[in-house]
Parts: sequence; C-alpha cells; structure tokens
Amino acid sequence: MRLRFKDAQGMHKARLSEIHEGHGVYGPYLCLVFTVIDGEFKDFRFSGLIRPTLIKQGRFYRWVSNILGHEPDEFSTEDLIGKTCMIYLSRKKDFYSVTDVSMI
Repeated sequence: MRLRFKDAQGMHKARLSEIHEGHGVYGPYLCLVFTVIDGEFKDFRFSGLIRPTLIKQGRFYRWVSNILGHEPDEFSTEDLIGKTCMIYLSRKKDFYSVTDVSMI
C-alpha cells in the first residue's frame, strides 16, 4: 500500500471548539482549540496558545475581534465558543499550530 502524507500548513475554515486556561513561565495563557469544518482536514483539531493581554493593539484582541466578527468592548470567553473563522496553521518541528486567526 502506498500512502502520501499531507501538509496542513495554510488557511482553513474552522470553528472554535474549546478554550483552556493555563499558566506558564511567562504568565497566564489561553489554549484555543479549533476544529476544521471543511476540506481535506475536516474534523481535525488544532490549537494555538495566546497570552490574554487586554490591549487593543495586541494579538489577543485581534484574534477575539476576528473570531467574533467585530471589535468588542468587552466579552466572555464563552461568547467565542462555536464561532467560525479562518485559521492559519504553521508547521513547527513535529506538529502544526494555529499562528493567526482571521474573519471569514
């Protein structure tokens, strides 16, 4: 049998499935878990770690705005679950990670 491995790097339409809180060397972080909803990687799950920095110029604010589809003044992490967006996957040494989120 001949098998071919696929490269998942690039943009994918996905739904935010879960958010987990953690604490690391650099302080608190959120692990956002996305499920791809179409294409050859449908139902695959990928995650991205992000520091919940509450400034409008930060990556966290950009991700939240793109997931919600608008710039929020305030929100709850529960507001994000189930929302659809585009994720960008980057290949790390031996895994893929969500490195950016954009609106559909």
